[in-house]
Amino acid sequence: MDVSQYLEIFIDETAEHIQSLSDNIMALENEPEDHDVINEIFRAAHSLKGMAGTMGFKRMQHLTHDMENVFQEVRNDKIKVNGDIIDVLFQCLDAIEGYLNIIKETSDEGTNDNEGIITALNGILNGDVAPTPPPAVKEESVVEAPAEESHHKKFLEIKLKDQEREALKNAEESGRCIFGFTVYVQKDCLLKAARAFLVFKAVEEFGEILVYSPCSQDIEDEKFDLDFSFYAVADSEGIDKFLTATKAVSEIEEVIAEQLKYEDIENASAQKSQSEEKSAIVEQSAPAVVAAPQKEEQAKTSSAAQKGKAVNKPVANRTVRVDIEKLDALMNQVSELIIAKNSLVSISSSDSSDGTQSQSFRDQIEYLERITTSLHESVMKARMVPIESVVAKFPRMIRDLSRKLDKKMELFMTGEDTELDRTVVDQIGDPLQHLLRNSADHGLESAETRKERGKPEVGSIHLNAYQEGNNVIIEVGDDGNGIDTETVKQKAIERGLVTPEQAENLSQKEIIDFLFMPSFSMAKKITDVSGRGVGLDVVKSNIEALGGDVEVKSKLGEGSSFIVRLPLTLAIIQALLVEVHNELFAIALGSIVTIEDVPISEIKYVQADEVINLRGTVIPLIRLNHILDIAEPEPAPESLTVVIVSKGEKQAGLVVDNLLGQQEIVIKSLGKFIRNSKIISGATILGDGEIALILDVNTLM
Repeated sequence: MDVSQYLEIFIDETAEHIQSLSDNIMALENEPEDHDVINEIFRAAHSLKGMAGTMGFKRMQHLTHDMENVFQEVRNDKIKVNGDIIDVLFQCLDAIEGYLNIIKETSDEGTNDNEGIITALNGILNGDVAPTPPPAVKEESVVEAPAEESHHKKFLEIKLKDQEREALKNAEESGRCIFGFTVYVQKDCLLKAARAFLVFKAVEEFGEILVYSPCSQDIEDEKFDLDFSFYAVADSEGIDKFLTATKAVSEIEEVIAEQLKYEDIENASAQKSQSEEKSAIVEQSAPAVVAAPQKEEQAKTSSAAQKGKAVNKPVANRTVRVDIEKLDALMNQVSELIIAKNSLVSISSSDSSDGTQSQSFRDQIEYLERITTSLHESVMKARMVPIESVVAKFPRMIRDLSRKLDKKMELFMTGEDTELDRTVVDQIGDPLQHLLRNSADHGLESAETRKERGKPEVGSIHLNAYQEGNNVIIEVGDDGNGIDTETVKQKAIERGLVTPEQAENLSQKEIIDFLFMPSFSMAKKITDVSGRGVGLDVVKSNIEALGGDVEVKSKLGEGSSFIVRLPLTLAIIQALLVEVHNELFAIALGSIVTIEDVPISEIKYVQADEVINLRGTVIPLIRLNHILDIAEPEPAPESLTVVIVSKGEKQAGLVVDNLLGQQEIVIKSLGKFIRNSKIISGATILGDGEIALILDVNTLM
């Protein structure tokens, strides 16, 4: 029986059972006598055993069978649940999740038998004190290179394409220097692609990157392990400036770099080709031998391939209720339909030749508009998923951190049923995890310190989600120490970011913003600052890439709160179209507070910056023609049209020439070749075929 067709269903259902087990084991730790919870765990283990057996995953079946046996005895009151048993159960859960991750990648469960965990489970059944087994070894670690080989010049192993060879050769002939880089990120790095981007940005301060390995798109999509390599060229010699800049990026373990001649690269490439040819000859001529343990899976794969079975096929959890790719295709079709509708609206408004025909035509347009809006809302609802799928794993993470850090802490979550676009949900998990780890590790004080300060011994971490207009707000905070802004300020002065005189005039928010700067907290000696800063630059860049923003509220001695604001969807938005000196731009309606007509005489100045006083609130003005390098209108107007926009609690006024009205627009990406301006978040095609660029209000502010 070919069960491969059921693989995606197995993956989805196993993930649900794992989450159910995690929640119930957490509950069991607090209420060891709760028979309802015990029965739920037994049923989940039983279901997993049956599913694994049906799919032919024997190792997973064996582990869940022993887990089921333990809970059979617990149900019969022959075994009492204690802390040791809970630890073993969580080890089981990690092992099952390890199997699932390998199945997603290869459609097979791998070779790890998890003997230590099975021994511990049998020990529980035999009445022995359950020893905590060693952490489950993930399959990926089995194939890691030996330590002495792990860090070397992998850039010399890059297979160059003809055009890449030509580019490097031409660069050297024109007098530029060639540099090879291999960058290793730390094993526990959460956002590898973001770290790679920061490395590239640092290198491009001094030169130009010509060759990537893997390709730049794979690096952007995080399709690499713990290292990546590239060749860069620069006008001057010296590797030190590159090393200093790249090593300043946090969560980078090591950077190996060398200045090279084109001849060195060619020789390395030739040697690699010869070595590969020899290996191929040896493999073809070698007699059949028993596969070594590390080759066993390859032998199985080869055998299955000969039988015509699908092997090593990556399978991912990509379903909401229907396949997400089908929803994407449907969304694209709805997008095109909306563009076509806007085009008809444009034609309708300009057609005045026959009143009767025009009225009938407009009636049909209104009907089409209702249909497209309804269809768009239906597709969006199908794409929306609760953030519960992301946050459900956090209570277990906080439980583990509590034991690891020897701090008592509790996580309180609300709003898990708040819905977001699937694309946003898939990418928000790592930033939220980073913020929670920061709260646990660096926000909460030790039990002794909390007692001295009159606080409860158990620290509180909260994650609250709720919808606010067209945005979803997620607050992550703690009742810990808060951010010591004086220490941060001193650090900024040491780094030369501000002078002591300038630092005296900084607001609390401006000081906290330093923590979001790349590598701000790399100095090991200032641990309270580096703890709060590590990774916050990446958290911010990832949230802003989703069209969101993050702000911080903190009070020393009382705690901190990180407020993440995200758009409900990334595909189609309501926007205001504006004109700036004959150029068309779109501003998301969700960012707009109001629109004002401001006489020139009412403009005031604060430290040489233009501001207006709007009903008691001082609001800075942003002249879009200055920001976007557009000529001043002639003659200068007597009053300004100002679009008041907000980012969190901050407001600013965007000065525009004309307002063209509200429209439902389809966001089109500018592509990877146009990334030099973060002010522009995308573009849209209007009804008359014109292009309007979409302004990113968060970046502008």
